Amino acid sequence: MDWLSPVKSFFDFTIPIIDNVPVIRAILGFVLVFFLPGFAWTLVIFKKVNYIERIALSFGLSIALVTLSVLLANVIFNIRITGLNSFLTIIIITVVPLVIYYINRIRRKKSKGQ
Repeated sequence: MDWLSPVKSFFDFTIPIIDNVPVIRAILGFVLVFFLPGFAWTLVIFKKVNYIERIALSFGLSIALVTLSVLLANVIFNIRITGLNSFLTIIIITVVPLVIYYINRIRRKKSKGQ
């Protein structure tokens, strides 16, 4: 049994649903492109911001980061702009700040405990 088989079966189940229901696809795309990357970066950059400000900053940062990242990947690394490449770029610019945020959070907990 392959270790990726549960992931493959999940995507085999969900992708036809997403393809047949364009509203779900639009909502997921909107959140992925216009909210998540900016929200992840606001967790790292802005420590003492309330939730309303964080949400507003998330939209602006996401629009800027996604657009610039995809275009820079195209110009600098000569990566074609396709749906998959854009998705992978968005995932990278979302996961990197989350990793930084959790590492900083663990460090703060350890320093408070000592």
